[in-house]
Amino acid sequence: MSYIKIITSYKHLILILFLLSNTLCSKIFANENYVLYTVNNLPITKFDVINKAKIISFSIDQDLKFTNLKSFYNQSLKTLTDERIIEASGLLINKNINKIIYNQAYQLTLQDFDNSENKLNEFIDKLSIPKSTILDRFKSQLIWSAVLRDRFKLEIKDINKKSKEIFRKQSARSKITLYDLAEIVLEKKGNAQLLKNINLALKQGSNFLEIAKQVSISDSAKFKGKIGWKTYENLPTYILNKKIKINEGDIISFPTKDKIRIIKILVKRNNGRLSEIENKVLLAQVDFQVNFQDKQIAYIDVKKRITKLLNKKRSCTNLKTLNNNKELNLKVIDLRIADLSPSIQKIIKNKNLYEISEPVFLGNKGFIYITCDKQKAKLVKNNLAQIKKNIMEKQFRIFSEKLIKKLKKQANIINIEKIK
Repeated sequence: MSYIKIITSYKHLILILFLLSNTLCSKIFANENYVLYTVNNLPITKFDVINKAKIISFSIDQDLKFTNLKSFYNQSLKTLTDERIIEASGLLINKNINKIIYNQAYQLTLQDFDNSENKLNEFIDKLSIPKSTILDRFKSQLIWSAVLRDRFKLEIKDINKKSKEIFRKQSARSKITLYDLAEIVLEKKGNAQLLKNINLALKQGSNFLEIAKQVSISDSAKFKGKIGWKTYENLPTYILNKKIKINEGDIISFPTKDKIRIIKILVKRNNGRLSEIENKVLLAQVDFQVNFQDKQIAYIDVKKRITKLLNKKRSCTNLKTLNNNKELNLKVIDLRIADLSPSIQKIIKNKNLYEISEPVFLGNKGFIYITCDKQKAKLVKNNLAQIKKNIMEKQFRIFSEKLIKKLKKQANIINIEKIK
């Protein structure tokens, strides 16, 4: 009997070990990284797709739980494919191009985080992504600029002539109604859910420019989607054909042959007159955790603390001490009113200097704003150097679209594995 008991015990032990090993293997497999695609011999891994999707998801949903992360995989993969195509083109110019542009890419990344390495590292930890995922967007932009300059040397030389002609024309149209536009461009195929998420985020008051920076596939993404000033006659054909009357803040979405374009009217200058939302503001943004408190009680508590710090002084200098506070976080925003999100525009409207705004809540966080300074916008006289810069940016967008289409057709893209 004892021999039978021993055998039975061994069987039970083997069964338990088998079940444990299965569980362990499934967890290891779930966390395993592997190559999904190669693009011109450069790999795209499972983790690449997930990490890029986290950035896109957070820019739209502001959700650190990433409950809809899989719905961003498609856009993530397309963005990564474009980045690999660009990187491969850059390596043909200089095999050390990644090393050459790294420091510049890092500095550009830091600018998005108030030139603070601590804030950059906090963001990386918060999203649980590697630093390279953040840097890749700027690295890709810098490499692409080098590729375009190399491919279109002759065309770039002609820009001086175009600049002088446009300078002459602009001097003659200083009293015409103008529109400052920004765009988000998506691939039409496979992006119905992404478009739905973007539209929802915009309805809830998210910042159009921040979404464009992370999601748009147009070269204008590196300018946060901005495409510059247009007369009505130079607006997209869809708007002209529909004879749409447009105003500041309007968002218009329409399909093209293989893309979806979302256009926002950032500013409208009636008869060349400056708009009030072209004025610049210096804002102190203070965010705080709500946790298990009533939202209004949490806000009132923070408001009292901020009021005490301001202490009736005609300055926001004292707010710098919040950088040492674990419960409150300070961010300085220096922008045109037009470039702020609609939700922020709304709550700072008609606020006096140093007056604390009502709160904006996103998930477990609350945000309040203090206007520390205001600067009246001024009309800038036509400047040949600025015109040349604007034309260069426009031409680069045209060159970019032309070349990326060609390179995509020529790209050697191999699907090795599906994401699990």
